[in-house]
Amino acid sequence: MFTSRRSFFAMCGAIVFPGVSLGEIIRTPWQGEGPFYPDRIPEDTDNDLVKNGHSTIEAGGKILNLMGSLVNRDSKPIKGMTVEIWQTDMNGVYLHTGSFRSKMRDDQFQGFGRSITDKNGHFSFRTIIPVEYPGRTPHIHLKLLNESENVLTTQLYIQGHPLNKEDFLFKQMTKGEQKINSMKLIKNNSTEYETSAILVV
Repeated sequence: MFTSRRSFFAMCGAIVFPGVSLGEIIRTPWQGEGPFYPDRIPEDTDNDLVKNGHSTIEAGGKILNLMGSLVNRDSKPIKGMTVEIWQTDMNGVYLHTGSFRSKMRDDQFQGFGRSITDKNGHFSFRTIIPVEYPGRTPHIHLKLLNESENVLTTQLYIQGHPLNKEDFLFKQMTKGEQKINSMKLIKNNSTEYETSAILVV
């Protein structure tokens, strides 16, 4: 479930889930990891993917501030979980040697990052709005880890993007799951966007 930053933090005290069916919270759906999980984890794995290493030059693309909260099906926050994301740069290139158009990769884009959920289950990333590449609608891969245990692997999509309806993985989800995994992008100033998520495991 994605909403505006103001609404998200207002809900943290008493979480409300529009993705509810017959009184049950819908869990965030599993989706495939895909072939482009980084085959070389970068030295810089922090939650700011727009700046790579010690460089002061920011990656190209539209900046997206992704904030989230991880809860269980009783709406209780889960702390100490590792959240990983990976995605393409502005040219549709992954941090992977087998990626499409690998020679066009934006080296200023970290491509992969980690964030640890705090006592309230919160996590955050500074990244860019994903772009499409051949055969896929724009998306961000997300994985939750409890130490080495994979708790969830999923993909986050842009709400209302015209390529969603043709994407083979997006179409595999139910309408409710599609809603849960769709990001509503809010422009917070002249150059940056934000979105907020509640993940249920």
